[in-house]
Amino acid sequence: MNSLTGSEDAYSTLVERGEEGWIHGLVAFAIFEEQRIEWMRHIESRSSCLPDSEQIREWYEQQPISALIRAREAAKGMLTKHVQAAHKMPGDGSNGRKATFAPGLDSRQLRSSEMDHSPEMSFASKILRDPSKSKAAMIAAELALGPRPKR
Repeated sequence: MNSLTGSEDAYSTLVERGEEGWIHGLVAFAIFEEQRIEWMRHIESRSSCLPDSEQIREWYEQQPISALIRAREAAKGMLTKHVQAAHKMPGDGSNGRKATFAPGLDSRQLRSSEMDHSPEMSFASKILRDPSKSKAAMIAAELALGPRPKR
């Protein structure tokens, strides 16, 4: 793999070309991008401004292959724990199960718009647009919405 030039390359590497499947790749991509966001916040705290597009491109170029491997391994660990916890959970009487990493969210609620009485935006879509929601709730919403179309 050549060096990354941006988030599109990371997405392509982890999600589209990942051998583990798109859900695993999507979680790995979220973990990898979280590192960039933390780096950007660090730069902002030191210089009172966010890095420009050139600095962000340089950050991607400086990421070693091991950063992608670590993101994949972390995603595998998170998903394995989630699957193991899901197997131990009793059913909730519906087709879905309560998400172990997003307490209080039912998978039926994530996909339906009945919860927010809004036919144009599902509950999951609203979670993704709400910055106050936890990262786990946002991942659960992404998973509930299903795969995105390929570019």
